[in-house]
Amino acid sequence: MAPKTSVEQLYGEIWADDEPVPDAPAARGTDWLFEAFAELGPRAGQLVVDVGARDAKHAIRLVQKHDLRAIAVDPVGRHVELARAAVAEAGVDIDVVQAGIEDMPIDDGVADWIWCRDVLVHVDLTRGFAECARILRPGGHMIAYVTCSTERLEPREAAWLFDAIAIVPESTDPQAIETRAADAGLTLVSKSELGGEWRERMLEDGTWSANDDLTELSRLRRSGADFDDPRVAAQAAGAAWGIYQLLGKTCPTVYVWTSST
Repeated sequence: MAPKTSVEQLYGEIWADDEPVPDAPAARGTDWLFEAFAELGPRAGQLVVDVGARDAKHAIRLVQKHDLRAIAVDPVGRHVELARAAVAEAGVDIDVVQAGIEDMPIDDGVADWIWCRDVLVHVDLTRGFAECARILRPGGHMIAYVTCSTERLEPREAAWLFDAIAIVPESTDPQAIETRAADAGLTLVSKSELGGEWRERMLEDGTWSANDDLTELSRLRRSGADFDDPRVAAQAAGAAWGIYQLLGKTCPTVYVWTSST
C-alpha cells in the first residue's frame, strides 16, 4: 500500500512551506487546578477531604489559602507518615487518616469538598464514587484530576503501562468514569481536557525534562534491564508517563461533580 503522503509532497510542498502551523493558547500549569477549585467558591470553615493525599501538601495549601478544615486520606502507610509530619510542621488543622477511597472512615454528608488528584486510575470506580457521594453533603463538590487513555494508546502499550504502575484499565476510560460517577448520584458540572498542557508548561518552566525521561528509557533498554522486573517496569513506565501525555496517548482531564443526594 502506498503511503498517503508522497515523497514529492513531503519535500516539495509540506516541508518546503515556511507558513507557521497554528499556535495553541498558552499552556495551563499545575497551579490551574487550585485556581479551578478557588473559582468554585470555597468558604472558611468548610471541610475538604483530600482523597489520596500522599504527603498532604495539597491539603495544606487548600487549608492555608481558604481557611478550610481538612481530612487527608491515603491508603499507603509511608504517605500517612509523610502527611502527619508535614501537617505538624505546617501547624494546620488537618486530620490524617489511613484509608482508601473505597472505604473512608468519614460520616455521611459531612464533606463540602472532595479533592482527588491522580487517584481514580488506581481504584474501583463504582466503589470509589459511591463513597465520595456518601460523604458529600447535598450541593457539595468533587474536583478530580484523572489521566484518561485515548485511542492513540495501543493495547499492548496500555497493558504494559497499566500493569507496571498499578492502574485499573477501566478507570482510565472517560466514558466509564462519567457513567460510574452518574450511577453514584454525582452530577457533572464541568470537564476540562488538559492533554499535554501541564507537561508543556513544565518544559517551559524547566520543572520537568522530557530529555531526561527519554534518555532514561533508552538507557534502560540498552543496559539489558529486565522489563519483567516490577522495579524496572515501574521506573520505565514512570519515565514514559509524561511523554505519553505529550504524544496524546493519554489525556489528563479535570472533572467537577456536585452531589444532589
